[in-house]
Amino acid sequence: MDIRQQIVLDQIEKLNETLVLKNEDKAFQIFAHSLFTDNSVYSFDPNDDVDGGQDKQIDNITIDQKDGEGTIYITQVKNENSFSSNSLIQIRNGLNWIFNQKKASIHSLTNVKFKDKIFECKDLINLVGPSNINVEVAYISNSLSTNISDECIQELNNILEQFDNETFSSFSFEMIGAIEIVDRLNSQEKKNKKINANIKIKYDANSPSLIKYHSYGLKGIICTTTAKEIARIVNDDDKGFVFDLNVRKYLGNLGTVNKDIKETCSDEEMSYLFWFLNNGVTIVCDKVDPVTDPDNPHMKIENLQIVNGCQTSSSLAIAEKEGLLQENANVILKIFETSDLSLVDKVVLTTNNQNKITNRNLRANDKIQRDFERAFEIHDYFYERKPRQYNDKDVSRIIPNEIAATSYLAIVLKRPSDARSRKYKIWSDYYDSIFKTIPIQSFIISYLIKNKTANFINSSNYVLSKNEIERYLAKNAQFHLARMTSFIWRKSDNWTLNNELEKNLKEIELNINLLDQYIETALSDLVEILEKNPTLKSDLNNTLKSSSFDNLISAELYKKYIAKQKGDE
Repeated sequence: MDIRQQIVLDQIEKLNETLVLKNEDKAFQIFAHSLFTDNSVYSFDPNDDVDGGQDKQIDNITIDQKDGEGTIYITQVKNENSFSSNSLIQIRNGLNWIFNQKKASIHSLTNVKFKDKIFECKDLINLVGPSNINVEVAYISNSLSTNISDECIQELNNILEQFDNETFSSFSFEMIGAIEIVDRLNSQEKKNKKINANIKIKYDANSPSLIKYHSYGLKGIICTTTAKEIARIVNDDDKGFVFDLNVRKYLGNLGTVNKDIKETCSDEEMSYLFWFLNNGVTIVCDKVDPVTDPDNPHMKIENLQIVNGCQTSSSLAIAEKEGLLQENANVILKIFETSDLSLVDKVVLTTNNQNKITNRNLRANDKIQRDFERAFEIHDYFYERKPRQYNDKDVSRIIPNEIAATSYLAIVLKRPSDARSRKYKIWSDYYDSIFKTIPIQSFIISYLIKNKTANFINSSNYVLSKNEIERYLAKNAQFHLARMTSFIWRKSDNWTLNNELEKNLKEIELNINLLDQYIETALSDLVEILEKNPTLKSDLNNTLKSSSFDNLISAELYKKYIAKQKGDE
């Protein structure tokens, strides 16, 4: 067994114990899919797990909708040390079920979770159009991608030929094994460490090969260095500290952009064009001094961080290790001298545009996100700004920031429809409304309510109920149910009283079953609201996306639990 395969097995065993799954195959499924979607294992949505009878060799489907576009992530995960051509044939059949089957045929599926996910995919495609959809598919195992058989390559090409045909904005299919998994694991968060370096540059005193800019005490330099110099900086820093402020980690060979970077810098006929084809590397540092000695021109840099160009830098480093990096490949280098973290945040936000990157990642190093992290620690919780940031902590105390924000949006701001269908807005339109100065307990409590609601619903028979409305709500209206559960329990939408919030937090932490009765009541109330409104009941998908339905829920809650109570008094 290869050392990387053993590393993956160790990760699976650890996660199996941490999440108390008692099933290493399921642990690998959660681990691998979360890694592929660049999410935390602690924010894995059980509703994305379609594994079971008639799953057509599709284990997980995650839908990430943004404004006018979306990405559909599809994975088949096998805890095996090989790739199977038969599995690829079955995956192609599964993709046909997702994208090409008629509704009548889909209704015949006995795997309810798979059937629901197919309809969610179709709803998204109909909403934004296939040309605005990115489809990312992966077959993941603990095999070595260097040992993929010719039969597998043939079947992979058949899949690409059928689906990578300009129907979608993009379609990709990855064969991911232990090598690629460990590559991504190796790019996890590192502790801060100061990196000082001298970077050789291309310099000619007779031509403008170096640009300096000073403004309001800030210093900026643009110059050219060799690809080999960037590769050296990365390879000398084997712990990856140089990327500590980068908004995300190296994606390995899982992205098409990184493959193109590596191919260009390694191609004897194309490498001279690298300077023109690549966006370059951006560095922030405490101090930079350009040394323009014609015999040894270089940049003397203290405490450097690569804040944009992680993919470029890492791809160059790998090409250099493999002996492929060409001497004539040069790179644009931007260097900003500042100790102002707010400026660093702005640099990160405005320069990350070569690989697709989420707004969540762009916001990860915002001052307010770091403040939230510290505030959560006061209450013994770990606010996860970036995926896999706290793998060594108690899983029950880890709160991914995206789930915290969507829970807050649904419960405190009373917008469950947006939390369910437009979560991308939490990092843009609703960012200031959500992350304003408020009692931090409201974030923790709303997260716990949403988490406990989802756990109770998912572990109950509601998700498999023969009552179609009840089953649909149990699966698709968990933010609505959490919002209602909160109100029924607290009898209030007031989230400003510190003493009351401290009391609520202690109650929900001490009593594991505290909310069960309120969740059941919320589901019953939600069914009742819909039964009284046949028009809303006839199109549940659109109803659960509607802000007017949010308002109706609020009105009904107040009428039933506040106005009636006042009347009785």
